[in-house]
Amino acid sequence: MTAMQLFQSNPLPTITWEKLPDDFILPDEPVDNNLQPLLAAALRESLELAGLILESMLIASNFGLCATVKTQTVVKAPDWVYIPSVKPIASGEIRRSYTPHLQGEIPAIVLEFI
Repeated sequence: MTAMQLFQSNPLPTITWEKLPDDFILPDEPVDNNLQPLLAAALRESLELAGLILESMLIASNFGLCATVKTQTVVKAPDWVYIPSVKPIASGEIRRSYTPHLQGEIPAIVLEFI
């Protein structure tokens, strides 16, 4: 089977960027790696000490990144994520998750610590 035949028989899934429903229950899984919070804090602090953190950025640990694959909502929470520019949220609102394209730029850095 050629690469083109393989691609045609297994097309890429449709991915859309839709707001996470307000009633969606985010998984609350414990952190397996004891060093993960320290590594995440060190990464953030290095950016802060260099004066590279802006109010428009989103830097988070174990924070839900959302997409809709085919018709299923998928949420992944990487150990550390850096997004250069996100849209502001209303005063008093809490950002529960992040949907690229819909709420701002795509993540520039996504890390999983091993």
